[in-house]
Amino acid sequence: MTVILMIAIMVFIIGIQAFIPFFVKKTEVFGIYVPLEYSQKVELKKLKKSYALFVWLAGGAVALLYGIVFSSKNFSEETIALWGVGLQLAIILFSMALYLINHLKVKKEKQQQGWIVGKKEKIVVDLQFRQDLEMVSGIAFVLPMMITIGLIVYTLTHYSSLPGQIPVHWGPSGPDQFTEKTVFTSISIMLVLLIMQIMFLVMNHARKTSGSKIGASQKNQSRERELASRKYGSWLLFISTISVTLLLGSLQLSFVHSEIGNGVWYMALIIAFLIAVLGGTALYAFKVIKSGSRAEESTEPGIIDADNDLYWKAGIFYVNKEDPSVMVEKRFGIGWTINFGNPKSWLYLLFPFAVLLLIAFLL
Repeated sequence: MTVILMIAIMVFIIGIQAFIPFFVKKTEVFGIYVPLEYSQKVELKKLKKSYALFVWLAGGAVALLYGIVFSSKNFSEETIALWGVGLQLAIILFSMALYLINHLKVKKEKQQQGWIVGKKEKIVVDLQFRQDLEMVSGIAFVLPMMITIGLIVYTLTHYSSLPGQIPVHWGPSGPDQFTEKTVFTSISIMLVLLIMQIMFLVMNHARKTSGSKIGASQKNQSRERELASRKYGSWLLFISTISVTLLLGSLQLSFVHSEIGNGVWYMALIIAFLIAVLGGTALYAFKVIKSGSRAEESTEPGIIDADNDLYWKAGIFYVNKEDPSVMVEKRFGIGWTINFGNPKSWLYLLFPFAVLLLIAFLL
């Protein structure tokens, strides 16, 4: 079962990675801004197709080899899972290496061909944009927090009946790492969950308050995509919040009441969690790309969107001190990234991880 699960995740990762060049905005090719009139050049289409083909071939070969090796011999569940996760990361790293190669090719082509020379950059300001946003309310993100706080209280009321060893890690067949029982260790998982829930809430708020990035060359289509990205991105965050709450909350209850849970139960929890998160990610991608698929509108001759390549390091990291936005949509990838030029972004990024590291250190 673990082999099948690992291969299923690999296939999902391969599909997403291969699909990315066709998911992002037409004017963003491998992290480089390309004016609309050049975005459909044959050379750029070939780069996208070759990238997708190489990801599918290499990733497919890895998944197939993994399935053959670990299905034909007896390995421990931990070994199977460890290799599975390692190969998933290898597939991601391989696709990112291909991305960087293509990123440099497009950047060089843009400079040599002078795609923005003589063009007038235009920035669109939409005062109605915030009013038209349809995002999950912050109150909805608070509800799972109340469940977590309730589980903390419930655990502490049963503290005397808890076993002497508290599980801190679960494998495919159940808990496999333990620590000595203390008040802190008994609720540590719930504290981690609470921090994650707060992060999801903050991310939802940051996306809502970030400035719109509406393109001048396709104003209406770009606006629809921006609204869709925030709307369905908000729902993906909420689905992730509910899913991780159910997963970790169930694990918490399983050691408060030892009669709950077995190998099949733990595996079912993991599978259900992955289906919810991966399915939500796929739905988010579908909805966003569908929102920008209508016929293109005519553009003003000589007018292009603002060329912000200067602020996108390698087309991945956004660093703009003049932009008050905490989060922006990725140029290459699914979802959003932080503005590393905004001090608030560093606070949002480092504070929760510092707390998580502190909890890990104290365990």
